[in-house]
Amino acid sequence: MRQLPGTAPVLPPPPATLHLIGIGGIGMSGLARILAARGYRVSGSDAVDSPVVQALRAEGFPVTVGHDPANLDDPDLVVVTAAAPESNPEVAAARARGIPIIKRAALLGRLCDERVCLAVAGTHGKSTTSGMLALALVHAGEDPSFAVGAVVKELGTNARPGAGPFFVAEADEYDYSFLWLHPDVAVVTNIEHDHPDLFPSRESVLEAFTRFVSGMRPDGTLVVSADDPGCRDLLARLGDRRPRVVTFGSDPNADWSIVRDEETGSGDLVRAPGGRTLRLRLAVPGWHNRLNALAALAAGEAAGVAPERLLPGLAAFGGVGRRFEVRGQARGVTVVDDYAHHPTEIRATIEAARERYPAARLWAVFQPHTYSRTREMLDDFAAALSLADYVVLAPIYAARETNDLGVSSADIAGRMAGRPVVVVESPAAAGEVVAADAEAGDVVLILGAGDIWKAGERLLGLLGAGEQGIGGT
Repeated sequence: MRQLPGTAPVLPPPPATLHLIGIGGIGMSGLARILAARGYRVSGSDAVDSPVVQALRAEGFPVTVGHDPANLDDPDLVVVTAAAPESNPEVAAARARGIPIIKRAALLGRLCDERVCLAVAGTHGKSTTSGMLALALVHAGEDPSFAVGAVVKELGTNARPGAGPFFVAEADEYDYSFLWLHPDVAVVTNIEHDHPDLFPSRESVLEAFTRFVSGMRPDGTLVVSADDPGCRDLLARLGDRRPRVVTFGSDPNADWSIVRDEETGSGDLVRAPGGRTLRLRLAVPGWHNRLNALAALAAGEAAGVAPERLLPGLAAFGGVGRRFEVRGQARGVTVVDDYAHHPTEIRATIEAARERYPAARLWAVFQPHTYSRTREMLDDFAAALSLADYVVLAPIYAARETNDLGVSSADIAGRMAGRPVVVVESPAAAGEVVAADAEAGDVVLILGAGDIWKAGERLLGLLGAGEQGIGGT
């Protein structure tokens, strides 16, 4: 449902009843928890009986699988995900009955307006960086509110209200959702072309990010990568209209820079503004995660929290759900689940695995996400996946699209000549293929934003039962 960004709506006071259409999405489920904690009566519906839906039910939320006008029990307000079309029967029924309808992003904007808003945007790294920042503020005793696009392991949730002054929000560019946010501190980790179904070009992505930054509150601070070409182009577009800017990166001229300390092996040295030096220790691998942590430090200080108070929380950070998440080990084979569905993310995840498991054979089990993205980035997907030792490709996850483009996972395989790659008919079959040939010491990366996690479950089930999959004896 398209609702143009603007002034966030006024919410009815608790204990009003709110019905969330698409409550099984990670962003909607987080808002459901925040609203319930604030005294609202929350119900919801979703098209799929997912683990998120099951968790919400276990927490006491009335959630219906399937969309039907009967699910609307006279709510005071209906909240819809960006994916819900006007033809959704619950949306149509609410509109016919005169029930107010707002988008999830508008609701998030209203909640953030009540606090000092720290919004984390970027093509990649939003969930991890916002999760790092939320946990660091929790450890610093700030009791922040937060809404993150994945579960923060140490906090056991992706969202909750806090009594402190800060609200950490993941700012999603899809459907221009982040334009509902007016942050005091905005982080932009990087900018690349993505979501070609919405943004036809890199230029259109840059325009969206320019509008996001232009909507910051007066006297706000923009924390932006000094390394990323897209971020440099963003600053050039802003020109004299730019807010206060703080840069971070590996560039020694950045306000916040990071240098690998090879001698002691006890962390990385951070050069902070004013000539200060800090030591950063992280439990999560990958250079990209060091940069994410650097962005969190810069954002926290921009909001008035001393970086020394943020370091313990960053050291405790063990990741967010489906971001280099070790799902299990069986017969010496380690299975790592990751949300990576863009070539840059796949490359970063494989490089992180090489760092964490330098002697391992690496399998990349990948499910492309949307036909439009796959067609746009075929060569880049092939190049990134070629960094693994073995590749298994599941069918494209359609999400909101239909295959009018004639593209398939086989098109990626066709660009990987000479590389060991197999195309299978389902996520479960991908797990079976790996189970047939995996050896002790191997690491299997389950990559994608759809239901490719089923491949990891199938693989661990086969190995744990002492079975082999297709081709096994």
